[in-house]
Amino acid sequence: MNEFRGYEASHEEFMRLYYRSLPEDHRRRYAAVEALKIGFGGIAYVARVFGMSRRTIYTGMRELEAMSDDDPEHPRRPSGDERRIRRPGGGRPKVTQRQAGLEETVEDILEAHSAGSPTDETVRWTDLKPMQLSRELLRRGYEIARNTAAKLLDRAGYRRRSLRKELATGHVDPDERDRQFRHIDALRRQARGQGNPVLSVDTKKKEPLGDLYRRGQCYSTDEQYVYDHDFRHLASGFLVPHGVYDYYDNAGFITLGTSRETGAFVCDAIALAWEEDRKARYPDAEEILLTFDAGGANSVRSTRFKEDLVALSERLGLRLGSFAFSVTK
Repeated sequence: MNEFRGYEASHEEFMRLYYRSLPEDHRRRYAAVEALKIGFGGIAYVARVFGMSRRTIYTGMRELEAMSDDDPEHPRRPSGDERRIRRPGGGRPKVTQRQAGLEETVEDILEAHSAGSPTDETVRWTDLKPMQLSRELLRRGYEIARNTAAKLLDRAGYRRRSLRKELATGHVDPDERDRQFRHIDALRRQARGQGNPVLSVDTKKKEPLGDLYRRGQCYSTDEQYVYDHDFRHLASGFLVPHGVYDYYDNAGFITLGTSRETGAFVCDAIALAWEEDRKARYPDAEEILLTFDAGGANSVRSTRFKEDLVALSERLGLRLGSFAFSVTK
């Protein structure tokens, strides 16, 4: 078996530099020469280095074989003309040109499978995916592939989209919001100048425990069965993931709890992250700057949480005198 493990990164960069300097037909033949030189595994390796398809490398190999029949002193280009890169011709016509009436049929299908927004006539949805559109067209006598159906949907303005969290709840004064984040940034810079840590604190989505559905897939030797509904009473408990993120060190610490998200739980998670991980990183720290959001157990209006923070300061022996709360009014 070939033991070739690849060239050094610097040599690969020289290969790519030379590859980019060549015209299209020379590129695939150069790639073919490199692949043949390596032997077993060469095609996959060269395709990865140059970012090209394996089919193109095979084409280059066939062209090299054809060149052996030419004059060895004056081999011809694949186009047959030394001034041309590609062979004469306009290429394969578009599918909409080869199959008359395809675009009109797509419009009819989308009209039957689409709904619009009652407040904005430019917004429409369809329940068709590319493969489903391809099957609908096949029923009407048009044979197209899934990727072509996706292009037809895109041409009609339908693209795969997801919901975007951009609508603000309540009233937001942009000037006040800007001053708020400038204040947070100033506190961060001040803490960094003094050699103190800046920790961002947040509790993530809680997960029910037990035989309940989980998103994702894994390899398994047998089927795994869960309840058909995710009722709360079917859960054996709830997992509360709490994160502490070091803003300047780009490091995080996750605490997994099975109790409840309370102010005491948040402070215990901060203390655990500090004592087990961050304390060694900041041995001379005199103060910790903590940033929170304004809801949940760490509510900005919670007197109990402020009492828990005072207890946390005494527990760690550090000042927690500067807090930045991201508040939306």
